[in-house]
Amino acid sequence: MPPRSKIYDLPQELRDELNERLVTNGFQDYEGLTKWLEENGFKLSRSAVHRYGSALQEEFDEAMGAVRKSTEMAKAWAESDEDTQGALMGATSQMVQQQLMQITLALGRAEHEPEKAAKHMATVSHALADLGRMTINQKKWAQEVRKEVMREAADKAAEVAKRGGLSADVVNDLRRELLGIA
Repeated sequence: MPPRSKIYDLPQELRDELNERLVTNGFQDYEGLTKWLEENGFKLSRSAVHRYGSALQEEFDEAMGAVRKSTEMAKAWAESDEDTQGALMGATSQMVQQQLMQITLALGRAEHEPEKAAKHMATVSHALADLGRMTINQKKWAQEVRKEVMREAADKAAEVAKRGGLSADVVNDLRRELLGIA
C-alpha cells in the first residue's frame, strides 16, 4: 500500500482551497499550485500535488458523469409523461441509494481521516433514513393514485351501465366488483 499523501496533512481549509483551485484551473498548473502551497507554509513536491490532483480529477469526472447521466434519465422520464405512479421518484430514489452506498463504502476505506469519515457516515445514515421515509411516502401516494383511478373507472363503468339500462342492483354489483369490494 502506498504511503499516505502529505496533502492530507494540510489544514482542511487549505485543502478545500486547493481542491477549488484544481477544479477551477481544469486540473492544470501544478507548478503554480506547488508554489502557492509553499507560500502558505507547506513544501510539497510537484509530483505529490499532481498525484493528488489526478485522483481528484478522476473522482470529479466520475461524479460529473453520473450527474449528467442522472439528469438525462430524469429528462427522459419527465418527457415521456408516464410518471403517473411516481416512477421518476422511484428511479431517483434508487440512484440516490446507489450513490449513498458508494459513499458508505468509500468512507469505510477512509483510513487517512477516520474522525471525518465517522462524521460523514452519520450524515449518510441520516440521508438513508430520510430516503427510506420518502420511499414509503411515495409508495403510499402511488397506492392512493391507483385507488383514485379505480374509483374513477368504476364510476365511469357504472354511468355507462346505467345508460345501457342495467338495474341499480346490477350497476352496484358491477361497481363493487371493479373496486374489489366484497
